[in-house]
Amino acid sequence: MKPIIRRMTDSDLPAILEIEQAVFSDPWKRESFEFEIHVNKFSFPVVMELEGRLIGYAVAWEIFEEFHIADIAIHPDYQGQGWGKYLLEYLLKRARAIGSQYAMLEVRPTNRRAIDLYRKYGFHEVGRRIRYYRDGEDALVMKKNLLPQLEENHT
Repeated sequence: MKPIIRRMTDSDLPAILEIEQAVFSDPWKRESFEFEIHVNKFSFPVVMELEGRLIGYAVAWEIFEEFHIADIAIHPDYQGQGWGKYLLEYLLKRARAIGSQYAMLEVRPTNRRAIDLYRKYGFHEVGRRIRYYRDGEDALVMKKNLLPQLEENHT
C-alpha cells in the first residue's frame, strides 16, 4: 500500500512531536511547527500517512531558487523500510515542479544513515556549520542540483 502525503495541520502535531522527540536529540518545539503551518509563507510542511497512521513528515522552505529541507523524519517503527526514500523523492519531485534550481539541507555528521541516503539521491557536502546544534555538534551542509546542466558539475 502507498502512503498518502498531504499538507501538515494542527491536528497532526501530537503525532509529529512524538516522532520528533523519538528521532532527534534536539527536537523542534510545537511552536516551530505552528509557525511553519501558519506563518512562514515560504514553508511547505507535509505529513505522510500509511493506513491512517502518521509515519513521517517534512518541512521544506521554497525560497526563490532554493528548496531547503529543514526537517524530515520517519517514525522509528517504520525506519529502514524505504519510507524515508519515498518522502525524499516526493520532496525532490515537488522542488523540480516549482522550478527550484537546487535542494539544500543540514545533517549531523554522526547521522551516517541519513548522509548515506542523501548521497544516494545526489546530495554532496558543500560546507559545515560550526556548532550548529544546541549540543555543540556541527552540521554538514549538503546540496543537490536539480537542473540537468548543473547536476553533472556539482555547482
